[in-house]
Amino acid sequence: MVKQDCNEDLYCCTPDTSPIEMLRTTLLRSGPIALFTRFDTRFHIVRTEPDPECQIWREKWDPLRWCPPEWFEAYRDHVPGRNHGQSHFAVSAAEIDWSCYDLVISVDVAIPERITRRHPETVFAYYVREIKAPSHASSFEAPIAGQDIFLSQSVNPWPRSGARHVVHFPYHYQYCGVFHELAGLDFYQDRKGIFVDYHSAREMTEWQLRALERFGPVYAKRLEDDRVDPVDGRQVPHRSMEPDAFEALTEARYYVKWAGRSTLGTGKMEAIAAGCLALASPQGDGTRAFHSSLSAPEDFQALLASIERFENDTETRNGELVKQRRMMDHVGFHRPTAALIRAVSRHRSRLTASGSGKQ
Repeated sequence: MVKQDCNEDLYCCTPDTSPIEMLRTTLLRSGPIALFTRFDTRFHIVRTEPDPECQIWREKWDPLRWCPPEWFEAYRDHVPGRNHGQSHFAVSAAEIDWSCYDLVISVDVAIPERITRRHPETVFAYYVREIKAPSHASSFEAPIAGQDIFLSQSVNPWPRSGARHVVHFPYHYQYCGVFHELAGLDFYQDRKGIFVDYHSAREMTEWQLRALERFGPVYAKRLEDDRVDPVDGRQVPHRSMEPDAFEALTEARYYVKWAGRSTLGTGKMEAIAAGCLALASPQGDGTRAFHSSLSAPEDFQALLASIERFENDTETRNGELVKQRRMMDHVGFHRPTAALIRAVSRHRSRLTASGSGKQ
């Protein structure tokens, strides 16, 4: 797996870092960490290349107007909250022997076509991390230059079949127990308390916080809890892989989201993989298939009522938990694993049949 040195997400370390330590270095999300527990996988950071196919990251500004290019480029020299930049770990893509890998997965296309074509036996796949970016939509029609497989991030349990180069593979490629496995913890330990989604926590009131506390300890990082980097003044987000958050996530009984902006649901998937029972309002939720009506409260009062019911009815709670975990293992791990292996094998078979290398 590989990312560019201007990428503000995922891991920030050397290729020799152990999976658990690598996970702890993430700049934001836990990402496809199961690649490192179920496959022989290494992680590389490469210098951002000027080739057109390696400029997907710029779409976050033009046309999306998220942050200007300079905001992302600053990560090369300084990562907020840390004493180093990503250039400390980055090497040129040309320095790595990609032929020693069966499969290379990059985020926003990190390796240019002039390099990938030198390695015809290696299969190159990629995410477009921001699903609103034009390159995400166009990748369903054809892969970016020099790439073979597009990883769509879809977590739809019943996806439509599409082009042969498209694999419905989630950004949070995870299974239930993956975090406990990495940290050497007991996945089936007794649980208590609530982990509040980041976006919900920023909008919650003091009354809501107190109302949740009757069900046990509550982990909720609000706006006033944000840190500011002393070097460049940028906000340092609270990551779920930081020690206090990781402990809360792997020990909490519930994960809740009832407010905040619409999301795809990666935070929820991470929480279910960590063993929580997830409750989320159906508005603005991209992963509703994880829920029955019992775990999809419409508002905060309904959320309290749902938790109360689960607390008083262990059988019902366990039944809902089993459904969510089965769904997580299906869409987060088993189905995408099989689909990716089929796609890689199919691509290699075509190369063998053609006898002419990468097409």
